[in-house]
Amino acid sequence: MAKKKYYVVWEGNVPGVYSSWPEAQRQVKGFKNARFKSFGSKIEADIAFKNPEKFQGESKNKKGYHYVVWAGHSPGIYSDWEEARKQLTGFKGSKYKTFGSLQLAKKAFEEGPENYQGSYKKTRNLSEEELSKIGSPIEMSLSVDAACNGKGDMEYQGVWTFNKENVLFRMGPFKKGSNNIGEFLALVHALAHLKNERDEKLHIMPIYSDSRIAMGWVKAKRCRTKKSPSPELKQLIQRAEKWLENNTFQNQILKWETKAWGEIPADFGRK
Repeated sequence: MAKKKYYVVWEGNVPGVYSSWPEAQRQVKGFKNARFKSFGSKIEADIAFKNPEKFQGESKNKKGYHYVVWAGHSPGIYSDWEEARKQLTGFKGSKYKTFGSLQLAKKAFEEGPENYQGSYKKTRNLSEEELSKIGSPIEMSLSVDAACNGKGDMEYQGVWTFNKENVLFRMGPFKKGSNNIGEFLALVHALAHLKNERDEKLHIMPIYSDSRIAMGWVKAKRCRTKKSPSPELKQLIQRAEKWLENNTFQNQILKWETKAWGEIPADFGRK
């Protein structure tokens, strides 16, 4: 009897861990620059999915560069400069940037170019000591995230961290938004929702976000976006700012450690 295999899809239609090859094949078939690998155990596959740089082996991209194309013929993340350049040549108003980490490139592609001005960005993998120091996420917690496409259609949601299928709230899509606006609204929505619950344990439940910018905006009680949101979003932002001015909360807002734990459970999975 053949040994059971698990298939990790890092780059595909829907990245994840699959227990059968036909399922995994559907995610990589026809997907440009698809990346996947089989493993002999579910535990090994889960670890590999969260730490792709350690398990993908030597890449053709020996320099380790990743090119994010936000505006081009075919927006996406490219590991080959010639492929990325094809998307930019002849495209008016093209926007792109070079990154030294696939994880950072994915985050940048989702958030959009507004947070990534300046020169080449580089991060490194965490050491075993750093991973141990970070530890694991708090089980009884809420996670929030937002997603915004190239047209500015934004949505956000909040899920229970260890039961991401149980969505507490999901809002949008809203026109003329941004990822940062969505992250900010998601945090305030989560704070207001938990405060209104009768169960006092929820009044102190931690909330995870992977956006330092949105966390800073909540602390400042202001959405400091440079975007011009739609009238509907502007009204929601004003309502969120007013809530922060008029309310106190005990919930800790914690940074989700993406490099150690993988994507935040509230992630929309569109990278």
